[in-house]
Amino acid sequence: MNDTTNNPAPAYGYLRVFSDAAYRQAPTLEDDMERYAHTHGLQLIAVHHEFARGKLDAFTTLVNTLRRTGAHHVLVPSLDHLGQSGALQRVLLSRLESSLRATVHTLDAS
Repeated sequence: MNDTTNNPAPAYGYLRVFSDAAYRQAPTLEDDMERYAHTHGLQLIAVHHEFARGKLDAFTTLVNTLRRTGAHHVLVPSLDHLGQSGALQRVLLSRLESSLRATVHTLDAS
């Protein structure tokens, strides 16, 4: 066994849940994140959910959690969960990657 199997790195998830369909799909996406984490030597600690359009409360909580815990891995189903516009995606991705030195893992890229 390698070190990542014995001591998986902590990871946190982020989901935007703006519709009834997305709400129903959230448990499946969380299961997908859990599987991804397990197969990539990570441990999914928690998933932060954004429920209101135009808000970033859960994202702010995610950022604060990464700072507090020193974790450097974030899981998202796709970059669309960071924002619908490319500009917003780039800003939030930059905040995670540059400011917090986090690696953002997208499940749709695996």
